[in-house]
Formats: sequence, C-alpha cells, structure tokens
Amino acid sequence: MPDTSMARDQLIRRGAVDAVNIPGFALGSTMTGFAVIAKEAGFDFWMIVATTASVWGLPGQVAFASLYATGASLMLIFVAVALANMRMMLMVVSGADILHLRERNLPLWRRVLMMHFLAITSWVQIGFMQTRYSPDQLVPYYTGFSLMIFVFGMSGTVAGFFFDDLIPPEFLRIIVFITPIYILMLVINSRQTINRLAVVIGGSLCPFFYLGLGSWSVLAAGLIGGSMAMGLFTYHQRRNAN
Repeated sequence: MPDTSMARDQLIRRGAVDAVNIPGFALGSTMTGFAVIAKEAGFDFWMIVATTASVWGLPGQVAFASLYATGASLMLIFVAVALANMRMMLMVVSGADILHLRERNLPLWRRVLMMHFLAITSWVQIGFMQTRYSPDQLVPYYTGFSLMIFVFGMSGTVAGFFFDDLIPPEFLRIIVFITPIYILMLVINSRQTINRLAVVIGGSLCPFFYLGLGSWSVLAAGLIGGSMAMGLFTYHQRRNAN
C-alpha cells in the first residue's frame, strides 16, 4: 500500500538519501573506471566531464573513448554512440510510464531533462519503489534519487581523472561489475515474478549464446529471455483465470 503521508521536500530528500548508499557508490565507481579509460584514450579533463554529463550512459561513453583513440571520424563516433545508447530507449519509455509523465502538465524540455538523468540504476529503483509510493510521490522521489546519482557519477569521473595513477588495474576490472551486480540483486528481489523469471531465463541462456553470437549474446539472451518470461507469465495468468 503506497505511503501518502510524505511531503514533496521529504520525498526528494528520501530519494537523495537512498542514493547515498550502494547505488551511488556503485555508479560513481563505474564512472571512475570510465575516466581512466578515457584519459588513456587521450581525453582531457573537460572532455571527460562533458562526456559523462552529456552522454550519461556507460556503453556510449566507452564507445566514444574507444573510437576516439583510433582516430575515427566524428560522424562514425556519433553514430556509434547513438547506437550504443539506443538500448536505453525502452528503459526511457518504461521509466516515463512508471512516473506517469504523460499525465503531468510538464513542458517538453523538463520531461526530456528528467529522462536524461534516468540511469539504469534510477530506473530499477523507481520500479522497485512504485509499490511504496503513489505516482504523484514517485516523481519527487525520482528527482532526488537521480540527481544524487548524477552527483556521484560526476564525482567518480573527476576522481578517476586525477587519481588514475593510484588505481590498480585489478580494481578497475572489479568496479565494472559493481553496478550490474546491484541491479541484478534488485531485480531478483522484485515483487514482480515476471522480472525475476526474465533475469533467470536470460542469464541462463547468455553463456550458451556467447559461444555462437559473441558480443550479441547479451542482447539476444535478454530479448529471448524476456519474451519467454512474458509468454509463460501470460499463460499462467490465463490458466488461473480459467
């Protein structure tokens, strides 16, 4: 049952406080790793900061740094970054639906800005919290959470640039997995059976797909795992209804 007793300012603070935990430190650590990669690729400080702030999606950021290091053209870099971040399109559509943005009298620029700050960590968090807060409360909660996540991300970026010599390579390999592990834990603990089922099926298929599909295995496993979970869940609901 959603809690309707909290005011807007309280919800913003609650979101920010929740971010100052594993979500914030996980994403900040990930951006630290990106900053080290980007610096090795030849980025200066302002390029690294601008990339994190404007792209705000690790796949696109890494693609940008990797292609920049090879001397690729700006058009190729633009297309690669766009395609790398296109996987987040469905996440944005889903996030806007969870927040009921269509039903709110918000200007287009504000809705676009809100979705720009939608990291996958924030998306999983609002999906997890939508049973606790009403749609009207979820927007200020998301605002506080996503802005604090952004602060952690930018702080991690700056730290990675200035302290790259102090960060051992083994640590960089570890921090890449922090955010995915946190997200996996949230999804597994989700109250929605279909989410847990999709993760289990997709995660089980991915190692086998990797043998034949390589880097496309994650996309294929996610698509097939999610489709199978949806089919099984729908079949189960219809069977119970009859």
